[in-house]
Amino acid sequence: MKTIKTNLFLILTLGSFAVMAAPRIGHHGDMIMKCHKPMFFNEVPSNNAKVSDFQKFSFNASENTDIATLKVWVNNQAIKVNSQKLPSGRYLISGQTAQPLLDDKVWVKVGSESDDGCKGLQTWNVYIE
Repeated sequence: MKTIKTNLFLILTLGSFAVMAAPRIGHHGDMIMKCHKPMFFNEVPSNNAKVSDFQKFSFNASENTDIATLKVWVNNQAIKVNSQKLPSGRYLISGQTAQPLLDDKVWVKVGSESDDGCKGLQTWNVYIE
């Protein structure tokens, strides 16, 4: 009986370490020692820009972006985007909506993971006049 209790204690102890370590494991299966979130910048149209209509857009993603995990939404609709690796190692991301948006405001949301498994998220608004 004592052996069963000892084994159960060891199993629970090891299980608790695994639970604590789980959030610190990257999507490649290795431990994350330092997290470097992907960054998104140089948005066109820019954050809080005022435009007559919205259809085409672009932005840059940092060189540590795992491009396979990149997702873009415009007004909560998933948008297929094109990516081009630049000589700097960064990515130029471009896309467009199926139809031009002519009313109110547009909300763009970008999410991705970095090469080391950290998640990054950015949103910006574009106002249609």
